[in-house]
Amino acid sequence: MHDAFTVGIPILAILFGVLWNQQALRDLKIELKGELQSFRSEVLGRFSAVDGRLDRMQSDLSMFYKTLGEHGARIENIEKKLSS
Repeated sequence: MHDAFTVGIPILAILFGVLWNQQALRDLKIELKGELQSFRSEVLGRFSAVDGRLDRMQSDLSMFYKTLGEHGARIENIEKKLSS
């Protein structure tokens, strides 16, 4: 009978600890899932802001190159007039 208590009580304590730890892991998983959702939405918001900035930069660059082409054509015309 003494052996049953010596072996049985630690085994029950270990089983109880395993079951309690599993519940803690489930709670941690649920908590991390919520944090990951908020992190994901924050990252997606920042990416959309960067996309907007890139679109504005692209339109500015296209306007710049259009103006640069017009100036290039004008400079060529002036050079032709001066060399004639």
